[in-house]
Amino acid sequence: MSLPADRQRWRTTRAAALRALLCAVVAPLLLAVSAGSLAGCGAAQSHSVALPPIIFKVRTTASGRKVYVRDFALLLEDATAAFRDKRWAEAVELYDIIGEEYPDHEGLGALNFNAGLALMHLNRAKDAAVRFRDAIRHGAGSRDARDAAFLLAEALHRQGEFKRAAAVYRAMRVDPEVIRLIGGELGVLDGLEASARQGLNHKRGGEMQRADRAFRATQRLYDLHRELRPVAESHWVPRAYYERGEIYRTLFETIHFKLPVARMRRDLEDKANLFLKAQASYFRAVRLHHKKWSLAAGFRIGSLYAQLIDDIYAAEVPQGLDKLTTDTYRDELFKHTGHLAKRAVRIYEKNIALAKRLGTDGDWVDKSRLQLDRMKALLRQAERRKGEVQDPTQHKMKTAP
Repeated sequence: MSLPADRQRWRTTRAAALRALLCAVVAPLLLAVSAGSLAGCGAAQSHSVALPPIIFKVRTTASGRKVYVRDFALLLEDATAAFRDKRWAEAVELYDIIGEEYPDHEGLGALNFNAGLALMHLNRAKDAAVRFRDAIRHGAGSRDARDAAFLLAEALHRQGEFKRAAAVYRAMRVDPEVIRLIGGELGVLDGLEASARQGLNHKRGGEMQRADRAFRATQRLYDLHRELRPVAESHWVPRAYYERGEIYRTLFETIHFKLPVARMRRDLEDKANLFLKAQASYFRAVRLHHKKWSLAAGFRIGSLYAQLIDDIYAAEVPQGLDKLTTDTYRDELFKHTGHLAKRAVRIYEKNIALAKRLGTDGDWVDKSRLQLDRMKALLRQAERRKGEVQDPTQHKMKTAP
């Protein structure tokens, strides 16, 4: 399991261990006292130094009985070491102990953030969401709170709470109170990520119109700042274009050519409209030359043509026609597939060439090659059919000159 790379950092609070305190303060003091007694002229003198009591406590945890010293610095040191060594369950237990022993400590925001990260690594997204909410509350107005908000939404996403996750991303962009809690309005890069992730969660939750609006927000932000190199290189922009294309492609694929003819005309008009919208979004993704999403979009453009060919082959035939009329009807439909197949061939070839220029390969390129072979086979089939269908006007009797 992986977490968003730019949200994985963890926080520590500067603290001196109890052992360091003993060595640095108490030991020199005792030495000074001893030296003073040796230098004295009179009877031996006794001195005492009052130290705060050391409190040992016992707690029953998921891993068993745990004995610890009630000292913030020592507990934090142990929790930090456990987190650093990826002993996630132990780290969570120690962060829990610190939180309960020191409920008013100013560092609770960072502690809850770390505990949430550890719980995400343990695939306990529901528990992690609680810690990220606490991290936002205790760290209100800080960068920690902003990162905690992103990870809260990620934790909700992993629970399948897509609508709630989308709501968090949206609130970070437009809700004044949430914006205050996370330390102000999102920067451009965070804004691109938040709107794109909002769209993805709406899409996963079946809210296609809201998803489309969120992806359009990503595109508007990109249009305003495209001259900035980090913005131009953000993978969230081609991803947003690709995902918008996916919305229209999915709707496009749900429409099939059904009789009567009046309905078929409507279906064709609706299908053509969705085809063009999907293609436009995919083309914008392709132009950004991203190694993953541009190639994925290029493959999808070719697939639009391939799907249209399949739908033409599957179109309903009027009942009651004799074989000759049925064959003529199908030939009238099929004669359009050759043009579509040629378009698909060109697109797949361009997508494979783009992958070569980008110096990459992968599933989308492999899929493009497979579909390219399929479209070429369809073209050969169309050519054979064209040769088999004879026009009666070409068989007039020849007369002697």
